[in-house]
Amino acid sequence: MQEIAYINSTFITLDRAFVPINDRGYLFADGIYEVIVTRNGKPFLIKEHLERLKRSADAILLQLPSSLSGFSKIIERGIKEAGFRETMVYIQITRGVEPRRHNYSADLKANLTMTFREHPEYEPQLTLKGVSIITVPEIRWSRCDIKSIALLPNIMMKQRAVEKGYQEALFVTEEGLIREGTATNIFFIKDKVIHTPPADQHILNGITRTYILQQATLHGIEHIERECTLDETLKADEVFITSSTVDLLPVIKIDETTIANSRPGPLSKAIKEFFPKH
Repeated sequence: MQEIAYINSTFITLDRAFVPINDRGYLFADGIYEVIVTRNGKPFLIKEHLERLKRSADAILLQLPSSLSGFSKIIERGIKEAGFRETMVYIQITRGVEPRRHNYSADLKANLTMTFREHPEYEPQLTLKGVSIITVPEIRWSRCDIKSIALLPNIMMKQRAVEKGYQEALFVTEEGLIREGTATNIFFIKDKVIHTPPADQHILNGITRTYILQQATLHGIEHIERECTLDETLKADEVFITSSTVDLLPVIKIDETTIANSRPGPLSKAIKEFFPKH
C-alpha cells in the first residue's frame, strides 16, 4: 500500500509529485476539484461526483482533459495501485500552465492531478456523541455552487473553529440565514421533518446531501429545501452536518446553545443507517 498521484497521464508515488510554478491553480486558484471516497473498495457515488465536476468545469469555461468515463478508468486504476482498504481520491483540474497574467490563452491545456490516499476514519465517538460547531459571517463569493479550489474563507473559518475547540464552522448571513459549513452541508429536524437550505448559488450541492434527500424520499421521511434561519436551527429537535468524508455527524451544540437534549437524535441515527456499511 502506498500513497500515489496521477499527473496528466502518469502514476507516480506521492513524494515525487509536483506541479509547475506557473500552474494557474497555484497562481490564481483557477481550478476545480472533487473528493471521492470508497466504500468496500469501490468509489461511492462516482457518477454523481463526476457529473458535478463537469458542471463546475462548465461554469468556469474549463475544458475537461478527459471524458467522464476516462476519469472513471483512471480512478479505478489508481485505487487498485494504491492498495488501501478504503481510499480517498482527490481530483484537481486547473486551467493550465503559462506565465502569470490574469487573462489566459484560448488554447491553454488543462492540468489534471489526482491523489490516492488512505481514507481517514473519523472517531466513532463523533457520531455517537455528536459534535459542536460555531457560526461565522458569510464572507464568501456568490458562486458557492462551483466546487472551486479558491477556499481561503473556508480555511480561515475552519481554523477559527478548531482553535476554539469546535468541529466545524457554519456560514450565516447578516440576515440570519444559514448556508453551509466550511466543508459540509447542514440539516435540521423539527417535528420529524428534515429542513435544509436550497441548492442554489449560495451553497455547494453536496453529493452526500443529495443522497440523504433521495433516501429520505425512499423511506417516506418528509423533507423541505428552503431558506433556513439560525434562530430556528437553534430551536430544532436535531441538527446534523454531512459530507463525502464524514457521511453524517450529529450536531449537539451551536456556539453556546445546546441542541435539544445535547445528544444525537433518533432520526439522525436512522438516516446514518442509510449509508452502505464499510
